[in-house]
Amino acid sequence: MSLPEFSLTDKIAFVTGAGRGLGRAGALALARAGAHVALVSRTRSQLEETASMVERLGRKALIAVADIRKTEEIEAAVRTTVEAFGRIDILFNNAGTNVRKPVVEVTDEDWHTIIDTNVKGIFLVARAVARQMIAQKSGRIINMSSMSAVSAERDKVVYASSKGAVSQFTKGLALELAPYRITVNAIAPGYMMTPLVKGYLEADAERTKRILQRIALGRIGQPEEIGGALVFLASDASRYITGATIAIDGGWTAS
Repeated sequence: MSLPEFSLTDKIAFVTGAGRGLGRAGALALARAGAHVALVSRTRSQLEETASMVERLGRKALIAVADIRKTEEIEAAVRTTVEAFGRIDILFNNAGTNVRKPVVEVTDEDWHTIIDTNVKGIFLVARAVARQMIAQKSGRIINMSSMSAVSAERDKVVYASSKGAVSQFTKGLALELAPYRITVNAIAPGYMMTPLVKGYLEADAERTKRILQRIALGRIGQPEEIGGALVFLASDASRYITGATIAIDGGWTAS
């Protein structure tokens, strides 16, 4: 059975943090659905690996090395993408970071690292891409939030604050861009087996046991499991959904 409303054939996606982890998984999901992908990250070697994977799926990949915390670099990446493809249909605003510490041990540098990436970076990318989408009078923006936006854990106070900001930013931006036929939503993953999470879980077996006990489905998610919600929100199937955040957390926030 064909479901054409879910197709992204020949759409142009702009994906930040595309060199590894959930960004790479998201880029590949969009490519499998038919999109060509502009891949954005600070590390060219990782982007080249992702680009090869996208191209093996029969889609075009463009590499744009940029730091999402720097306005001029993001605006240059957007210009390069538009020059190459003519437009941007989808933004997966994914890049983010975390520093796990009790709040009394968080340094000023730690704070700025998290907030500048997870909040300022999300804003700078969304602003640059939204300007292009407004000119097109169409687009899909999907921001990366987290279960931590609504569920507290120790050692993640600053990270949770940053993701709460992303969820609220998503709602406000959805209202502003709706007149231009642009939808703005977010996905909120739980624990996903990225290399960083794998190392965190392997470092403390008892902690991992407690985490698994709280996840209703009883397991850690795989990066590719964000793909279904991402493609849905990027497609015409979600055209009447905006300002929403979809949890992809195995039931963590339901417990």
